[in-house]
Amino acid sequence: MESNISPDELKKIAVRLCNVAGYADPDNDIKTLMPGWSIAWSSGKATDPNYFFIAEHESKDVYALAIRGSVSRNNQDVLVDWGLEDLDAALAYWPFTSNDVASGADKMPCISAGAYTGFTEMLLLRNNLGFVPLLTLREALLYLTKNGDKPLIITGHSLGGNLANVYASYFAECLKRQFSKAAGNISLVTFAAPASGNADFANDLDAKITNAWHLHNIRDVVPNFPVAARLLLVSNFYKPETPDATVIQVSTGKGQDPMTVHDFYQNLAGALLLLGYQQPKNNYEYFEANLDARWQGNNIDDWHSQVGFQHQLFNYAKYVGVDLPPVKQPIVTAEAIV
Repeated sequence: MESNISPDELKKIAVRLCNVAGYADPDNDIKTLMPGWSIAWSSGKATDPNYFFIAEHESKDVYALAIRGSVSRNNQDVLVDWGLEDLDAALAYWPFTSNDVASGADKMPCISAGAYTGFTEMLLLRNNLGFVPLLTLREALLYLTKNGDKPLIITGHSLGGNLANVYASYFAECLKRQFSKAAGNISLVTFAAPASGNADFANDLDAKITNAWHLHNIRDVVPNFPVAARLLLVSNFYKPETPDATVIQVSTGKGQDPMTVHDFYQNLAGALLLLGYQQPKNNYEYFEANLDARWQGNNIDDWHSQVGFQHQLFNYAKYVGVDLPPVKQPIVTAEAIV
């Protein structure tokens, strides 16, 4: 494989890797889904809540880190509880930058507490495969890429994209501090990723990794989290079409009046406003997937199903020109909420 990969081809490789991560047996499935690629390092079982792997091309010239995100149990019901559980929107200080308060700059880069928990797990886990034994993820990436001299694609869908941003920031800083190298060989591609941190984090990521592409279906709720201004837009999904958040009501608890989905997201946006979350800006691409005609009733079940459908990886794959085969054994996860 050519080490100088075009942006269009990078996106296609990345979305296929994210697809492999959603299979029940990625170690074997990658051989048929992506001929010429194999898994060189694995975090553990594919059923683990946070699963990621290093893939290598048979040329040994290109490597990839793929991080699995929220995986649905069918095409309509998807995990969307980032702000309440997995994402944990409280901010945690991000020390892997050279331009912050510690160096005298007026910067305070932070990421979500949930992302920091996932990142810490990525630091601690060791190889689950029999080769490159017992190496941590960082050690394996340095070994395989010759300390950053070979191309590395970092990618993820949903929360996997969120963590891809975080780990890419960290690994770029490792190359800088350990080897005085820039991150020119790192390519970052995310699909439907919630914002990882505040403006100082996003701006630092943009400065460190310029070979980055972030894809966002404008009808997908997930990549709008937890950016307050974006959640205000979500509060009006999918008006004037249906399901319409401004008329669908949800229960708020015993003895309390119900509220509309619109009001729920308006309140959530207000609660998150002062945290100052921001998406990165480098090559941030918006596109619009079609609404699924099966889920257009003005009720909460159809809302959940439409939200889940819009978040599916196949919408992103279609946008970049890839037809994904159906996942025969999808990973099972939790239910959706508002």
